[in-house]
Amino acid sequence: MHSSVPRGAATSLVLPPLKQVASPNHSSRNGAAVRLIVVHDCEGSYGGSISWFSQKASQVSAHIVLREDGSEATQMVPFANKAWHAVAFNSASIGVEMAGYTAKGFAAPEWQAAANIIAFLLHKFDLPCRWAEGGAGQGFCSHFDLGKAGGGHSDPTTDPKIWAAFVARVEAAYALPAPADWVATPFVPTTTTRKG
Repeated sequence: MHSSVPRGAATSLVLPPLKQVASPNHSSRNGAAVRLIVVHDCEGSYGGSISWFSQKASQVSAHIVLREDGSEATQMVPFANKAWHAVAFNSASIGVEMAGYTAKGFAAPEWQAAANIIAFLLHKFDLPCRWAEGGAGQGFCSHFDLGKAGGGHSDPTTDPKIWAAFVARVEAAYALPAPADWVATPFVPTTTTRKG
């Protein structure tokens, strides 16, 4: 008897380990329901972006920041709260930032980890797995999709082929059984002890 699952194919949705570093830059959703997951890129490194979002002076944040190799993510704002990432869309969205730069592109492991995270969040918030082009309706979109109302950014890509490939990754990930939850490990500051 042959299995219908190809050898080496994923059989469930795998999420990277999740850490937690709080950002002060968040506010109430004021009763708005989450209807949109917005994919960004940091235009910076993983560590640098977490540091920047942690500072009140930056006046920006995201719910999730994903490491360049897709091996770890950090939650900076609770999903129940509004992160400051997509201007007019903040109240009704969750922001997921991919570390790196649009001009340099992103490696396949980061695209895949981002797709898995988006798929998980779509399941968590009972949203359809659809590209919400222009931020219309429910589903997921790129920051670029949101135009001026979203801040006029072009991340994570303006290339329709790259975005179409990512949409296909999200759809494949969404079809897999998703974990019930994704729990963050609380951030513990490093301390040093002096001898003597």
